[in-house]
Amino acid sequence: MAALGIRLGYIAAEPYHAINDAGTYNRMASMISQHGDYHTGSGPRSGAGGSRGPTAYFPPAFPYYLAVVDLLDGHQAGGKRAVPPERIAMAVTGTISVALVGLVALEAFGEGAALAALVLAAFYPVMIELSGALVAENLVVMLELAAAWAMLRARRARPGARPYTWIAAAGALTGLAALTHENAVLYLIPLAFAAWGVAKAHMGRSPTGGRGRTGLRALTAPAILVLMACVVIAPWTIRNAVELHHFVPIADETGITLAGTYNPVSANDRVPYKWHLFSHVSTLHYLAHESNRDTEVELSDRLETQALDYIKAHPLSPLEAAFDNTRRMFELEGTYAWHASAAAVSIPISVAKVGVDAFYILCLLALAGAFTRQARRAPRWLWAMPLLWWISIAPVNVETPRFREPIDPFFVMLAACAVSAALARLGGRLGLGGAPIRRRRGAPQLARDEAELVQVVQRLA
Repeated sequence: MAALGIRLGYIAAEPYHAINDAGTYNRMASMISQHGDYHTGSGPRSGAGGSRGPTAYFPPAFPYYLAVVDLLDGHQAGGKRAVPPERIAMAVTGTISVALVGLVALEAFGEGAALAALVLAAFYPVMIELSGALVAENLVVMLELAAAWAMLRARRARPGARPYTWIAAAGALTGLAALTHENAVLYLIPLAFAAWGVAKAHMGRSPTGGRGRTGLRALTAPAILVLMACVVIAPWTIRNAVELHHFVPIADETGITLAGTYNPVSANDRVPYKWHLFSHVSTLHYLAHESNRDTEVELSDRLETQALDYIKAHPLSPLEAAFDNTRRMFELEGTYAWHASAAAVSIPISVAKVGVDAFYILCLLALAGAFTRQARRAPRWLWAMPLLWWISIAPVNVETPRFREPIDPFFVMLAACAVSAALARLGGRLGLGGAPIRRRRGAPQLARDEAELVQVVQRLA
């Protein structure tokens, strides 16, 4: 309730303009709500970057999500009138993400950390300010946390019960996350290992499960996970094959994205390797002038070739970009960098300043939380999710806080471990750090508790 109220209050108090990607999302949502698909036409400059023909530049899940909002509130025409209801939908999405942070923390760390994570996520300024912006990462956060929670639930399915329903749900949610942001497809790697471990453990506990081939039979679980993700993604892949006449699994944004980072202008920018649209890069102007003759796929291929040629000429550039973007991710490249990033998503500078300061504090708490017993209790595959997200964005583009948003919930959970451990030390044994499912205490346990209490009182005396 607090999370929703704060987010709605922020939206009411702070003006917002849907610029850059947000404006495109708003326009595409209008097309979808009226026509059921991206309705850009097939003429020159109807595709991304001034190309001609149908588009598949933006992954579909977020525009379709906004299109549902437009249909519900009657703003199918899009534009400025559709923005306030869409921002309210973002507040609701952010609130669901807060709840999911608590649920994931409950399964992974216990009740004390879960309560702390709920409070931190509800009041964390970065998650609040992004809940008022039309960015696809808001939906990615909700879906990635839901997928992680489903896999954690599969871990503690009842003995003898098959956890495949939870695993299938995790696969479907990961597929939706990939349809929101292509990078999220990498989550299938840690989730597949988790699914294999879950199935192997359940088969080992089953009275009918043989030990000899348990490992091989357990591969059914990751197969189900990947299959469900593919089933979710497949309709859009088929649509792309029909509309673009090419095999494009989700989006054809690779060329424009890579060329915007790997060029002389970006490499020598005041913020090193800051992404630039290729039409603003002098060495790529000729492609911008010729783009109206290319289809979107053809333009992407030509730009991808240019980016790869730049990397061949500058072999260390991916490492340099990853280093500078990682510094930017942790807000260590100075005020100009985060000012530019905040302006790109229409976040007021004063609000962004609060978010940057809050992120510094969160990082310190997360660092302390990484050394707690509760953090060590969590499965290792859970930490692979933010690590893979960082690996996928660091060499390309990191505008904060937007592109870092899918990582922040994991910082919040680590910080919650630190807060929970500190409160437990200050307040003594609070009884909030246990597992999600407790056993009822019988007479022997109560007797042991009473004996321990007597010993504590004697020591204090």
